Amino acid sequence: MKDFSFWKEYDGASEGSGRSEKIWLQNPDTGQIGLFKFKKDIDTTDNISECIAYDLACVLGIPCAKFEVGMYEGREGSMSYNILKKTDQILVEGIHFIMLMYPKYNPELFIDTMTSHRYSIEMIKKAIERFVPIDDLLKMLMFDYLIGNSDRHQNNWAILIENGKMRWSPLYDNSSSLCAYISEKNIPNYMGKDKNRWNSLIDTKSKSLIRCREIDEKRPTHLEVLKYLKENYFNDTYVFAKNIVSLLTEEKIYSILDLYSEDGLSEKKKILILKFLLDKIKMMNYIYFGEEE
Repeated sequence: MKDFSFWKEYDGASEGSGRSEKIWLQNPDTGQIGLFKFKKDIDTTDNISECIAYDLACVLGIPCAKFEVGMYEGREGSMSYNILKKTDQILVEGIHFIMLMYPKYNPELFIDTMTSHRYSIEMIKKAIERFVPIDDLLKMLMFDYLIGNSDRHQNNWAILIENGKMRWSPLYDNSSSLCAYISEKNIPNYMGKDKNRWNSLIDTKSKSLIRCREIDEKRPTHLEVLKYLKENYFNDTYVFAKNIVSLLTEEKIYSILDLYSEDGLSEKKKILILKFLLDKIKMMNYIYFGEEE
């Protein structure tokens, strides 16, 4: 595991305003900048989820911040290397675009207090479509379905500005995904004969923070989001759905999981994540193409 303890604290970066404990660091030898996010708990794998999400994104061709498992001053975490590669690049988080459209938006309650519109696909679409195409938003939503990302709040996505032009930022902050908070001792409970327990992991309790419609009060499951995308944006999303189904084979997924040592990701956790992803892909294949393996 890489040790970043010799890196120095850096105060020249502003993005990364999510909720996790983190610190900006700079390599004193190369000048490289990164955001080190500390692991939430000794029994979680959120730091490795970030890295696996990056690996999956690379296979699917989705721009994503590069993550690397590491330590800083004796504490485990992951390093997110700076998305900004040039001095004239600016990262503007989603909250800023939402506030332009909804000045009374409450980011703590995920609702616009003037209209009662909620944080949703519809809200984000209205906020960004003047600035960037929605294609990358749709890919982000499908990727979040795949990895079970439960924390895609308004500061966990952004738009990159360079020379007056705007584009969707590479994805970042994917830690609340890929079974990160299932402890080692609880893995057998999900892998046993209790199908309801397993179904809660891949469907009924796999909830999206982003609702589908502005009027929706309850958080949808990721599967409900996927069905919404299929029903409303099929022509915009079916190619990406096909790529997920065809590119993420069992062999490919396990080759990614096998990159991580037993110290950070046990064999039991690897099998859990593998089954989780394969079942997610199977459901996507059925929803989009009516095919069951």
